Amino acid sequence: MLRLVLPLLCACSTKDGDADAEDTGEAEIVLPGVGALGHETHDLDLVTLTVIGDDDDGHDIPRDLEFNPGVEDELWVVNRADDSTVTYRGAGTADQTSDHIVDPYALHFMEEVSSIAFGAPMHADSDYYNFGTCHESRNTYNGWDDGNDFMGPSLWSSDPDIYGISNQEAIEYVAQLYGISEAMADLGSHLDMLHQAPLCMGIAWETENAYWVFNGLAGSIDRNDFNEDHGVGYDDHDDGLIRIYVEGEVSRVEDVPSHLVYDPASAFLYIADTGNNAIKVLDTTSGTEGLRRYGYENYESYYQWDDALMWTLIDGESFGIEQPSGLDLVEDTLLITDHATGIIHAFDLEGNQIDYLDTGLGEGALMGITARSLDDVWFVDAASDRVLRLQPAE
Repeated sequence: MLRLVLPLLCACSTKDGDADAEDTGEAEIVLPGVGALGHETHDLDLVTLTVIGDDDDGHDIPRDLEFNPGVEDELWVVNRADDSTVTYRGAGTADQTSDHIVDPYALHFMEEVSSIAFGAPMHADSDYYNFGTCHESRNTYNGWDDGNDFMGPSLWSSDPDIYGISNQEAIEYVAQLYGISEAMADLGSHLDMLHQAPLCMGIAWETENAYWVFNGLAGSIDRNDFNEDHGVGYDDHDDGLIRIYVEGEVSRVEDVPSHLVYDPASAFLYIADTGNNAIKVLDTTSGTEGLRRYGYENYESYYQWDDALMWTLIDGESFGIEQPSGLDLVEDTLLITDHATGIIHAFDLEGNQIDYLDTGLGEGALMGITARSLDDVWFVDAASDRVLRLQPAE
């Protein structure tokens, strides 16, 4: 909520009974709702909607976005159509620039990218943060193959001297290891990948190199821990730790990301369960280790996780929501984008609606959302290949 501090004049009596003396204090007026959504007016005329970038910056079906916590005003956006990223430096300032990058092996490690989440610094002494991406793919290599489900989240560095650049040492090592040409051994700039979450629709960071993902094929929420990354462009994933939660209890909608957000204060994971038109909450501290699972690679640990607690916080139908997609947690407020209607909703953590705004963009536009405060909300317009920003009107 926006708080305005205004001067308050009062007539106050003195020790001698003189009531003519004036004393000055301050009164706090708290405006309702969310500033960037119009303070419960639901009126676009009372907010400022700014176009931050468009297809001239390289956007082609942007699906998610997040600020790099290590660099001020650095915004990363992922694009589905060409498996790419656009990085804005000085985002929203007069000095804004953009950089469109397709990794050398994006057709696997970022194929049909759905979501992005920043994590921890690459190393303890590094100024650059790692980030994870998820992918709505069954591993078709951009249509070159029928798909074998060898897909899951990828780990990357935001270091501009690493991201998007091939590692020649890794190319030579992989070529020699598998007896293939160097042209076939270029695995791009990825730091790691785990391969048990095809049709991955959302991702959220928990700690170190551990991320939560929405496994669209299994209808589950999975904890993927890359553990120690294998280095730029290598391919050893043996130390991966994977847990499969609530299998079959969440549902994907094709072409609509289901974003996640993790709250470290409560250890609750908030889930846009698009197929069931709900916002659900997973208690990540609950449950017990179940059956060992076997996958495409020999991971250090790969288990079904039994009896985890998950519940519905928001029933979309009760609030006119149809396809919840984008999700962010700001203070104690959940921001939700509805892909089917173009409306952004705000709820408290008890599931009460506190505001909403119809962006007027209609069906198919809204996906990922991120906010630096409740007065500064950023989101993608996938239908028009744009990144937009909402603030209270001046």
